[in-house]
Amino acid sequence: MDAFENLRPGGSGILPEETHPKFFARHFSAYHFALPHVKDKDVLEIGFGDGYGANFLADSARSVKAVDVLEKNVALAANKYKRNKLEFKKTDITYSEFADNTFDAVVSFQVIEHIPENEIAGYLESIKRVLKKGGRAFISTLNLDKNKKPNRPYPKNPFHIKEFTYKEFDLCIKEVFNNYEIKGLFYTTKLRFYERLKKIGIFKFFPPGLNIVDNYYKRITVNDFTWKKEDLQACIDFMAVCIKK
Repeated sequence: MDAFENLRPGGSGILPEETHPKFFARHFSAYHFALPHVKDKDVLEIGFGDGYGANFLADSARSVKAVDVLEKNVALAANKYKRNKLEFKKTDITYSEFADNTFDAVVSFQVIEHIPENEIAGYLESIKRVLKKGGRAFISTLNLDKNKKPNRPYPKNPFHIKEFTYKEFDLCIKEVFNNYEIKGLFYTTKLRFYERLKKIGIFKFFPPGLNIVDNYYKRITVNDFTWKKEDLQACIDFMAVCIKK
């Protein structure tokens, strides 16, 4: 399923209930990665889309403030996800409504590629500013080298401004944070096995009840993805974990 089919009317971001399980699990994996680090913490999410991720983190966090530049996103998310410790707000690009050293953690997933290149450093500096000392920022984006297929045209997402190779992303983060680690999202062995079966294509001729490939993809979850710090040039998505000294 094409990602653009899941853009919400009047807003941006995927709808969990209308998105193919594999595509959703890939994006949801970032929130599961951050979850152990937000327990009883004050969290800021930058660029929340539908709001499902902020709502998920609110299960463990002390508070979650989720900000977006689109007013429509705020209205849709606030109507869909209602809880006392979760707040959706419209923001400017510097998050000026928040004082320095406010949050224990900041998450911003699949956002940096939508930002004009001359504003990326400011985006990262603003994240660093609102973090408390010792706080962590979690910033994810796709891996351009992995998403481009050899000898095939690359259908770049028209909403993306700058996509990153590993070296580019590493350099970008390094310019603002001097204490960070980058990890990569990979398919598990099980998912790689079913990807091979899917490419072979033999099961598409089976009746629905016997098509083990289709049945697997209908039930795919975040457990079919894994985060590692090795072989980052081959990962699907990058995750920078940045600590403010």
